[in-house]
Amino acid sequence: MNTLVKTLANRNPRAMLPRMPSWVRFAMAGVIVACLAYAFTLLDAFEQVDKDPDFIFEKIVLVPELNDELLAAARDDTRPKRLLVEAEPLKHLLAKAIDVGPTVAAALQIPAEMVPVETLRAEPQAWRTRWLWYEGKLTRLSAPRDGHPIAGYSIYEATIELEDGNSVLTAFSVEPNEKLTVGDWVRTEGYFFKLRDQTYPRKLDKAPMLVGRTIEHDYEDWDPITEIDPKVFEDFDDSGFYPGTLPFRRVEEDQTEQLWHLGAFARDTAKDRTFAQWRKIEALSLAETYDRLCDNKIERGEPMRVFGTLIRRQTIAAPANPANIRFWTAIWIQVHGFGGHLIPIWVPKKVDDLPMRAQLEVRGHYYRWFVYDAKSDRLRVPLFVAADLDLFELDTNTTMIEIGKWLGCMVLGLLIIAFLSQRSAARTALKHGRYLDQRRRKRREQQAQLATAGGELPDGSDVDPRPADGAPS
Repeated sequence: MNTLVKTLANRNPRAMLPRMPSWVRFAMAGVIVACLAYAFTLLDAFEQVDKDPDFIFEKIVLVPELNDELLAAARDDTRPKRLLVEAEPLKHLLAKAIDVGPTVAAALQIPAEMVPVETLRAEPQAWRTRWLWYEGKLTRLSAPRDGHPIAGYSIYEATIELEDGNSVLTAFSVEPNEKLTVGDWVRTEGYFFKLRDQTYPRKLDKAPMLVGRTIEHDYEDWDPITEIDPKVFEDFDDSGFYPGTLPFRRVEEDQTEQLWHLGAFARDTAKDRTFAQWRKIEALSLAETYDRLCDNKIERGEPMRVFGTLIRRQTIAAPANPANIRFWTAIWIQVHGFGGHLIPIWVPKKVDDLPMRAQLEVRGHYYRWFVYDAKSDRLRVPLFVAADLDLFELDTNTTMIEIGKWLGCMVLGLLIIAFLSQRSAARTALKHGRYLDQRRRKRREQQAQLATAGGELPDGSDVDPRPADGAPS
């Protein structure tokens, strides 16, 4: 009996559950260490990218600085002033426009659509020196003349008739790459200089005049591209590994029929697949995809999902093309499933509303190999073309329901175990209390008997020999 009393007295009332085996504790500790190690690995990968400023930041594009005081000399508020062309402001814009390429044009916020001529006529000051573009039929192309502010260049002038019947004048510095004739469909870009009037060779009233770099032959727009044409990619060689070969071309250098075809296909078929259908498509991974890429077992235009972190972004204004693509956005994302390497993706639209470090799920189409020089090595990675960039959103409907069920079962099990443990502890405490009450009553009875008889307790009794409360000693 003494042993039972001591055991109950020494029992820890907080030990409701059995002790966890040592191997379980070691396993849990191992899992925690593994999670921490993985987290530090990801952090180290980000830090490696952070150390290379060429990839982590959007490069700041320098735009030409215009002399507003000099350009203020160009006036177009009266017809006599519109008949004249102020030489110094014109030369100033010619010198500045010669350095404006697709990247700078995007930085100058070239509009996605042509600004209506009536808008320029109504508010010429609001659009003065804005970089604009127009396309239409070439009605006049002048011979080069002297007077260009930069040695080695000449001044060209052209008149372009738009589809709505209005005309646009343009002055530029670089002879077109293709031989142009009157009647060709062309495109021009440039700073809006002023409104001009002409009497010869064709009478014009308040025609916008642009000052740009050159004009280029434009194309008749394609019909929607809904299938990849294998003939487009015949003789398409992207196996080079040295500068000057196709894999080294960036988006502004690779404006070809193949890129336009795939860009139009990605754009025109973007709505043909549902979100659930895209989730069934293979994701880019080093373990499962790289070997297939090396063995040329992935066709041009094959859909693939790319998960990663947005590292760098660049937008250019697209040159004239039959796919009617106005902008290209070239991004780099870091794909941890592909060894942490940076993967290039080109989008045939302007995408500038995503923050850096955004987690993306890109639904793209394989285009070709891309080679770039990293800090310590020259890397070859796949290049994709995507219709848009989508933030990664975890499909929580089914997943969260399953997790909720498991968590609910675990919580219910813990509550049942706690309830049974509390109930068992209460029963044990009640039994022990009853035993102590019974023992006290027995001891008092024996003490009363001892006091009455004046004798001693029987041998072997564990009753306290001290008299009960109130009994004479």
